[in-house]
Amino acid sequence: MKKILSIMLTLVLIFSLAACGGSDQSGGDTTAENAEKSEESGDSSSEDGTVEITYATWGMETEMQEMVDLYNASQNQVHVTLQVTPLSEYGTLMNEVLGTEEGPDVLWAGLQTRLWGNAGMLAELQDKVTEDQMDLSVFMEYPLKQNYVGDTLYGIPCYTDSYAICYNKAVFDKYGVEYPKEGWNWNDYEALAEELNSKIKAEGGNEFASALAINEPAHGTLLLLTCNGAKLYNEDVTACALNVPESVEMLEMVQRMVESGAQADYDTLVETNAASLFLSGLAGMIIICPDPGANGLFEGTSVKETLDYIAFPNGPTSGTNYIDTVTMNNIVINSGTTKFDAAWDFVKWYTTNQEALDAYAKIEWHLPTNVNAFDAWEASHDYAEVYVEEADKVVTVWDVPLCNYSCLGQISPNLIPVFNGEISAEEGLANLESAINELITAELNK
Repeated sequence: MKKILSIMLTLVLIFSLAACGGSDQSGGDTTAENAEKSEESGDSSSEDGTVEITYATWGMETEMQEMVDLYNASQNQVHVTLQVTPLSEYGTLMNEVLGTEEGPDVLWAGLQTRLWGNAGMLAELQDKVTEDQMDLSVFMEYPLKQNYVGDTLYGIPCYTDSYAICYNKAVFDKYGVEYPKEGWNWNDYEALAEELNSKIKAEGGNEFASALAINEPAHGTLLLLTCNGAKLYNEDVTACALNVPESVEMLEMVQRMVESGAQADYDTLVETNAASLFLSGLAGMIIICPDPGANGLFEGTSVKETLDYIAFPNGPTSGTNYIDTVTMNNIVINSGTTKFDAAWDFVKWYTTNQEALDAYAKIEWHLPTNVNAFDAWEASHDYAEVYVEEADKVVTVWDVPLCNYSCLGQISPNLIPVFNGEISAEEGLANLESAINELITAELNK
């Protein structure tokens, strides 16, 4: 079972991440109180009485060291040491050491939080949340849900992804087309793309009006299917739920735009991805998330001076814009730690202390999940405003079968023929539904 989890959790990390201090002002200072509890629970201490704990991550070494230094300077009861493991090795290592004293005391976890928690590898946190009267309402709804198995809480969310449309004003200006307008829906997106496409063709241009990333299953196609209200799985996670009219509507929109030339076709996007087309001035509109792609990708390019962001279009049927994402980061505690109270003190500080939230917001590209970090995050990143405005629309894909990544791997093979106009949207979705259901059924029958 350990070997199976090791392989699966490594895939979880790679898939979900490819896409893409001071005095406590919010929750009270519980360091001294927890240090006393640490002695009772057997927390080991250094000669000066400081409890030593470790904090494991798979990246952002410089930034996370800043957070650790800030915490260590804020009090003298607990000392944290950062441990960074390459992403390619992280899942395998954690699967071997979690649940034992050899593992880190505190660590990062993504979609695997529920898997590790369900396997008894993470400490339960609800009792400490209740005891410390920690206000969980400050966290975004779905990222918080992702940390529960039933009523048991195993982690606290740190960041997630959101999405917006990034458009190049220079392309619109070149062809005399008005920019996208707030409050738009996907019908408006298609109409605008077709208007821009007709002007491009009339003047012999070579730009694509739209470069939606239909070659990327999780951060492109799935996002389009679910933004109109469809769900990846049914409520009890026993079957695919994508084969619905709302998904058909979105796929047919893409089909029409590919056929007219307004949308970059699948083969073009495999050869030159959407971001590269945009950077080259060859795409008018793309989907972008607030990770390094939004923060650093455009730096030093001509596009940086002519781009702008606008909220994700509303679904033509749903009337709102659901934004599904598989990217998230939670902070969790190893169930094998002998220093739980010290570990909890760090987790609570990291996720609720206002000085910590402000510091984290300045160094984190993704959308913070504590709403009290939004102001600092927005002030620190020039692209952040639109993502903060849409934060309540984010729906993380949090309740998934163990075969989730195999299921996501079925999206492109079954929908490429739809994008290429070879089969109907209904047929492609039926094929996708069948493929995913076969995987889920096999898992349930194990």
